[in-house]
Amino acid sequence: MASTTTLRPHRTTAGRSDSESDVRYAGVADRWGRDVWVERDGVRDVLRHRGEEPIAGFAWGRRGIAARELARAILVDATGSPAVGERFCRDLTHAVVARLPEDAFELTRDEVLAWLEQTSRFSPAARPRPAAAAPS
Repeated sequence: MASTTTLRPHRTTAGRSDSESDVRYAGVADRWGRDVWVERDGVRDVLRHRGEEPIAGFAWGRRGIAARELARAILVDATGSPAVGERFCRDLTHAVVARLPEDAFELTRDEVLAWLEQTSRFSPAARPRPAAAAPS
């Protein structure tokens, strides 16, 4: 059964120090559509789609395919594991993404990993790491 634990969405990053979290996921809905970014060390980049089928965009504040794909993309980015993203994207969609404010949201990587650990007893220390490059 899916966890009902919810994360605390933040509307802005004002007043927060960079030491609170090294990675942030931010979404904004405006008249041009919905955009989601990942911010690392103050540098913002587009959050990349991680599913097998292309979609027009991400959604939040509701359930559905676009919301599930947002959950999958956040999980893959936060953990580095497509398998974890696939396994827990539906749970994160129902417990968190569907409950985010429709106009804007912000989640930290630490909040996502804490939710994942509480939901699954998944240990971030035990998560798969990218393979090291072979010596030349």
